[in-house]
Amino acid sequence: MDSLNDIARLLRAARALAKLRQDELAKHARVSRQMVARIEKAGKGIPFEAIEKVRRALERKGIEFFPATATHGPAIALRKEKKSPSESE
Repeated sequence: MDSLNDIARLLRAARALAKLRQDELAKHARVSRQMVARIEKAGKGIPFEAIEKVRRALERKGIEFFPATATHGPAIALRKEKKSPSESE
């Protein structure tokens, strides 16, 4: 399992990739901005539910999370927007 520091670093990077400020992410995740800041700093006493709310909010904003493997750590990516059929032509 990833350490809280690894999770914090990944969520902070995901927020930056999604181009969200802490207050914007907090609103989408339905947590306080202070909770987002605590998560990103790997603070003590962070409820697992809060981390999951933030992760799900980032996923709704197009972030994909990939687990660590034997050769690399966890990763994130921004999903490409699907093109409409008229844009494909």
